[in-house]
Amino acid sequence: MLTSSQKEEFNKNGYHIIERMLEVDLLAQICHAFDQLDEYRNLLDRDITFLGVANHPILVSAIESILESRPQLLQFDGIARQPDTPDQGWHADFTFYCDRPLMLNVGVYLDELMVDNGPICVVPGSHKYGEPPPKDAGNLSDEVRLMVPAGTAVIFDCTTWHRGGGNRSGNVRRAIFPTYGHYWMKRFETWMPYASEERFPEITSPELQALLGIALNMPSAYGGYDEKAVVRKGLDGKWESN
Repeated sequence: MLTSSQKEEFNKNGYHIIERMLEVDLLAQICHAFDQLDEYRNLLDRDITFLGVANHPILVSAIESILESRPQLLQFDGIARQPDTPDQGWHADFTFYCDRPLMLNVGVYLDELMVDNGPICVVPGSHKYGEPPPKDAGNLSDEVRLMVPAGTAVIFDCTTWHRGGGNRSGNVRRAIFPTYGHYWMKRFETWMPYASEERFPEITSPELQALLGIALNMPSAYGGYDEKAVVRKGLDGKWESN
């Protein structure tokens, strides 16, 4: 869970760093699973091992602290930045403005981010702009380049301006990106497969099902609704079974 000062810094800057979140053994396990991939979308469908990142207790606690509600995993992809690739263009995952975080993207970096292999660049405070970054922008005067150890997670508001630096090293730079929203949110990409028990038969705990969006598993604000039962409100305003 974030401290009050850490939350204040996140609200001001639009990002938060958890250095070396993945302990050595888990990092090695995730790197091995990543190196078996030939496609990087929907990582949990490729290998359930990646659930160890999406459900990492330190990460989920931080996300819940920022959102101030139970989080749901909305997307989970990866990227392998090949050698001799240029800087990405500046972008924000969304360009709306809201006075509180709605969605949080997380870069979990499996390799150390250094000057030559493409550190993540962010513009502090840009999550409050409510507009996209300028097209074809090069280096920005207020950008911050984050060079962090392997296994580090960088949480940033989905409206924060960011880009991956160019990989000018001789090695692939690997990263995975879980995206979280509030428990009540819908997935936002049409190519995302529907979250269901059939898709993840091995996920049976209510907490994990809620995280993956399989079931809501939250008490109703109306104090009586059960989404698995057929119910209605009577004329007296009380819930009753059909």
